Amino acid sequence: MASDFHLERPDLLTRDDIGMGERLDPTRAPASREFDLPGVRGGMGPTAPRTQVDADFLLATLDWIESDTSAPRTVEVAAERVGMSPFHFHRRFAELMGETFGAYVRRTRLAHAASLICRSSTSIIEASLRSGYASQAAFTRAFARQFAMAPNRLRARAQAEAPKPGRLHVDLVEQAAPVRQGALPLIGMRFHGPMSQIPFHWQRFAEALQAAGLPLEAMTAVGILYDDPGFTAPGQIRYDCTVVDTHTTFPPLRAPLRRLSTREATFVRLNVDGPYHLIPEAVFGVCALWLPRNRRALGEAPAYEMYRAPPWSANGRFQVSLLVPCTP
Repeated sequence: MASDFHLERPDLLTRDDIGMGERLDPTRAPASREFDLPGVRGGMGPTAPRTQVDADFLLATLDWIESDTSAPRTVEVAAERVGMSPFHFHRRFAELMGETFGAYVRRTRLAHAASLICRSSTSIIEASLRSGYASQAAFTRAFARQFAMAPNRLRARAQAEAPKPGRLHVDLVEQAAPVRQGALPLIGMRFHGPMSQIPFHWQRFAEALQAAGLPLEAMTAVGILYDDPGFTAPGQIRYDCTVVDTHTTFPPLRAPLRRLSTREATFVRLNVDGPYHLIPEAVFGVCALWLPRNRRALGEAPAYEMYRAPPWSANGRFQVSLLVPCTP
């Protein structure tokens, strides 16, 4: 990873990092202890990205980067795709995201690789290929620059020091089952920030939908969580608030809204009902219990939150069908 990131040992996630700011019962193994596996998390860049992404060129670029985490992504091609010169694109990207295009691509891909390596049985070679590195040696060097240790050391450390799942996680994954989910057309907004802010992102998203003339009635909400908070600094966590797009005749959308879609893939599906902090608990339960029990590894898609009730009117309690990507 680029050297313009400082390295830091990850502190345990606080309530403000992952939950609703509520008092958590330590006997129920809160995500502040369980979800942040030991290791070294890449630090923030010189500045954090803006909380809300509201530039069309940037939204198009982020979607392109995330469409295939193993494909080459260069600043020249990125600039050409949005009709900008490489110099102007480079400057604007860094201004809005707090890091250069190249640093962003490397950081997000290496964080994804760390999650694959430490959360499931994915081999280091496979993780390097899925992160766009044709050479394992180059991957190991970049990984060590980002996390201050080689991939095999981070995996060993995580396996040795990871807390055991508790009764809460057993209960959460009891009814989990694999499903095949097709692609869904969506209308969404991109946010950055701690997971504790996600309920507030939904409020802002609902306001943006109404301002664009899109009615909230009968909307099906879908949250998209791209990052593992154990390996991504809180201010850099990517999250999309979206709704299923049933307005195909609606005029072209402008930032901060844009059209996107879910990925067709295999997932572990489980229901979560309660405060938002139960969602990262459920993801941890899937990684710690369901995946090894069923001899699966983490998949390539993001995690999806399929809301069974509108999250912008949840009043602190969310009804979600959670989809965690897994191998077939």
